[in-house]
Amino acid sequence: MKALILIIKKYFQKENTPIEYESQEIKNLLKTYGIFNSDIIKIKIDKITPTFYIGSGKVKEINEIIKKEKYNLVIFNENLSYSQTRNLENEWKIKVIDKTFLIIEIFKQRAKTQEGKLQVELANLKYNLSRIKGSEYNLDQQYGMIGTRGSGERKIEYERRTIKEKISKITQQIKDIKKHRQIQRTQRMQIPVPIISIVGYTNAGKSTLLNTLSKKNDIYCDDLLFATLDPTARRIKIKAGFYAIFIDTVGFINKLPHLLVAAFSATLEEILYSDLIIHLHDITSDIKKQNEVVKKTLNEIGASHIPIINVFNKIDLVKDLERYKTEFETLNPIFVSALKKQGIDKLLEIIYIEISKKWKDFEINIPLEKTSLINKIKNEFFIVNEKYLENSINFIIKVTDENRQRLEKIIQNSFL
Repeated sequence: MKALILIIKKYFQKENTPIEYESQEIKNLLKTYGIFNSDIIKIKIDKITPTFYIGSGKVKEINEIIKKEKYNLVIFNENLSYSQTRNLENEWKIKVIDKTFLIIEIFKQRAKTQEGKLQVELANLKYNLSRIKGSEYNLDQQYGMIGTRGSGERKIEYERRTIKEKISKITQQIKDIKKHRQIQRTQRMQIPVPIISIVGYTNAGKSTLLNTLSKKNDIYCDDLLFATLDPTARRIKIKAGFYAIFIDTVGFINKLPHLLVAAFSATLEEILYSDLIIHLHDITSDIKKQNEVVKKTLNEIGASHIPIINVFNKIDLVKDLERYKTEFETLNPIFVSALKKQGIDKLLEIIYIEISKKWKDFEINIPLEKTSLINKIKNEFFIVNEKYLENSINFIIKVTDENRQRLEKIIQNSFL
């Protein structure tokens, strides 16, 4: 398979993403999908045409290149409509896709759990629905039925209705899974402990970091974009007597389509319950650009208020760390190599300091005869140390302001 990547830059729209960055990203997406032979053509346009997206002159030029180089696939870095895709395929006689379609196809390959597969199918259906909207004119024209309720319009209505019915069914299934996830979260929170989400650009090394922190190697990792889509939670000791739940999340990407963000809302919402976010950066990548993408996505899901630790991963692949310390001083980064297990102790130390700003020690002595109260505290609170004295038991408990108030109320009621 040989692919041609078309990078479209618009004169009429201010864009901050460098062409080279977008080009490499789509190349990496194609590599993840399994296509390793690709070339790039950069096209500047002053308007979007409804027929081909690009001008008809450019369509003819590219057609000659396709024939000469024998390409099997063309991919646009911009979203195409149904009719634009069809018109281009009719002109070029090969498959034409856009970036959103490619990401969805990769998600189909990567989704392992039932929830992940449903989320991908939902995204795919919403993508198809968005593409057939507004294409009635083109289909009626194809059938020669402009001005009447022709077969093209009937076909569109049938397709739209069928897709909407499937979307409704899958949305309900995802709601059911979401309820189950809420039950799991409630059970997990019965003994409230800190929740830490690991977020970052796709392929930043999130799963590798979670494997290293948990001292296991059971989470799938690969040097590919979107290697894992399904969230994974691990209970990890930060220091003696103190642990937290770490959650690995789906990777972000530049211009991640809103329908994909929406489809994975049930997965991304795990981040909203976090006490702390570890933003993992790939130090070998475009850190500034990827930082913007991640921050934007966190804002979109409503997680911008959660404290963040910026962690620069893959330091084993660079030589001049001092340059990064100076250039990104405002991010106050922690430098690690998740793969080589470098800088992990320092990271855990910083995590403990940050978590302790919210989770504080609460010390109390409970008389030994208060057995029901002692059992309730043991069953429902995060005890980091307990010591039996002559007539009482001494607890040191990690609490937030919210569960401290709950604990104080429980203790107060037990002595009434």
